[in-house]
Amino acid sequence: MNRDSPAQPRVRIDSEIGPLRSVVIHTPGSEIESMTPKTAAEVLYNDIIPLGLVSNEHRLLKEFLSRVCDVFEVGDLLDRAFAGSAGAARRAALLDRIAGAGPARERRGELDEMDASTLVRTVIGGLHARDDSIAGVLAGRQYDLPPLPNIYFMRDSSFVVRDRYAVSTMAYAVRSAEAEIMRAVLDSIAGSDAALEPCPVSIEGGDVVVLGPTTIAIGVSERTTAAAIDALAARLSAAFEEPIDLIVVVLPRERSTIHLDMVFTMVDREQALVYEPHVVGPRRAAAYTMRLEPGRAARIDRHDGLLDALRQADRPVTTIACGGSDPVTREREQWLSAANVVSFAPGKVIGYDCNVATMDAFSSAGYDVVDVRRFTDGDDAPDSHERLFVAMPGVNLARGGGGPRCMTLPLERDPIDR
Repeated sequence: MNRDSPAQPRVRIDSEIGPLRSVVIHTPGSEIESMTPKTAAEVLYNDIIPLGLVSNEHRLLKEFLSRVCDVFEVGDLLDRAFAGSAGAARRAALLDRIAGAGPARERRGELDEMDASTLVRTVIGGLHARDDSIAGVLAGRQYDLPPLPNIYFMRDSSFVVRDRYAVSTMAYAVRSAEAEIMRAVLDSIAGSDAALEPCPVSIEGGDVVVLGPTTIAIGVSERTTAAAIDALAARLSAAFEEPIDLIVVVLPRERSTIHLDMVFTMVDREQALVYEPHVVGPRRAAAYTMRLEPGRAARIDRHDGLLDALRQADRPVTTIACGGSDPVTREREQWLSAANVVSFAPGKVIGYDCNVATMDAFSSAGYDVVDVRRFTDGDDAPDSHERLFVAMPGVNLARGGGGPRCMTLPLERDPIDR
C-alpha cells in the first residue's frame, strides 16, 4: 500500500493492534539542529543528536510503514488544513495561540503574509530573531518563534479513541505548539464535533493505551496528572453510551517512565511487552479501574498491579520481558525505549535493533525477528510471517527519548476480533 499521495484519512482507533490503515509521522528536519549542548535540556532532550543519522533511521521507519498503510507527514496535513475558508480560520486560530504573546507577537504581520508551505516550515522549524535592532541583539534570542525538535514524537500531542480525538494539554510549555498544530490538523480531518474537550491539566498521548472499544489503560506520570484523568473520564462518559473501563496505572516519576508506553505496550490480542520491574515485580506500579457509566458516578477499584487489573477487566495478557531477565540489561534497554514498540497488525511490531535482549525475548515468544531492510530493500513481505518483530536502527532516535510508538500517531486501524 505504498502511495505517493494518500487519500484524506479518518479517525477510528478501537485497539492498539488492529491492522494499521493510516498513521501520522514527522520526518526530523532542521529543528533537530537548533539544539546546542547548553539548550538541549530546555527542550527536554538528554543530548544533542545528529540530523543525518536520525534522518536515515527515521527514513527506514517511514519506508516500512508506507508498505503496510497510508503514511501522512504532519506538515503536509497542516498545509491541507490551511486550505479554503475554513482553513483560513484554522490558520488564524493557530497563530493566535502560538504567536499571540512574546517576541512572535511583534512579527505577526510577517507570519500572516507567508504562503501556507512557508508558514508550515516556519511553525515547525522556527522563526529566527531579528538582528536589525539593538533591543533584539541585546536580548540574545536565537528565535522569536522557537523550533519544535520534539515534534517527531507524534504520539504525545494528541490521541484517538474510537471515532473521537483529543488534543493533549502538554506538560511543558516548550511543546504546547505541537498540540496546537494537531488541533488544526485533526479539526480539518474529523471536524470539531469529533473532538473531546481539552483537559485543563496536563495529559499526553503516550500515557493512553486503547485496549479495546470500551477499555483504556492510562498512566499517571510525569506528563499526565490524576486530575487530567478525572477530566478525561467525564468527557468519555459524555461522548459514549456504553460503560467504559479506565485502567489507571500510577507510574514512578522518573525520566525513564515519562509515559505508560515506556513500560507497557500491546503486541498481540492477549500479549504485551512490559518492563517487568514496574509491571510484574514486587514494586510494581499501583493500578486502579474506573468504571464509567453515563449518568452515574465512577466506581473505582484498586488492583494488585496492571496485570491483575487487566484480568479483572476480562483482558488477561501474557508478557514479553523488555530487556530480558538480567537487571542491568533490562534497565539499559528500557532507557533506549525497548518497551516502546508499535504494532501494525496483531502479533506484528516495529522496534529498535539496538535492544538485543528484547529481540531475543520476542524470538523466544515465537516471533520472527527480521531486519527492516529486508522489507524496504528486499523482497520479504510482512504477510509472510505469522508473528513478526521488524528490527529498525534507532539508537540515535532513542537518544531523543522515545521509540516507534512515540514516533507514530495512528489515525485509523481495522477492528479485530478478540
